[in-house]
Amino acid sequence: MAEQSTAEDAEHLSALSIGHFILSGVALLGAVPTLIYGVAGAKLMDEFGSDLSMAMGDIPGQPGLDPFGGNPDAMLQDLGSLVTTLIVSAVVLAVVTAVHLLVVGVLIRKRRWWTFCYLTGWGECLMFPFGTILGIFTILVLSRPSVKQVFGID
Repeated sequence: MAEQSTAEDAEHLSALSIGHFILSGVALLGAVPTLIYGVAGAKLMDEFGSDLSMAMGDIPGQPGLDPFGGNPDAMLQDLGSLVTTLIVSAVVLAVVTAVHLLVVGVLIRKRRWWTFCYLTGWGECLMFPFGTILGIFTILVLSRPSVKQVFGID
């Protein structure tokens, strides 16, 4: 009976590892639309910069100050900086998430760092819908006493 559960555990751990590799690729793919929209938005702001500053309150023939004392050109530059920061942050977050999931897949395959893999399973539950499914199965499989023994816990 112990041999069968060990073979079953090995099969489940292998499936979890593959699932983490796939979710890593999906997380990395999530950065592509953000990058595309970011480049398109930057190009748009560069192309229509003067028109956007007019839309933000810069009226020809009048002083270029808004009620809050700011310059519309400076506001446009601040908006560009904000958008760039948000896009770069989103892409970096997607890449870090993908690398993290890839590392967890490798660690599950090597049967090491049980606590790191287990806690990642809890965090994956926030990545709806695929991460939630993978996270629940990761928690269930890694909670088994026989799997803990394979990882060297207990």
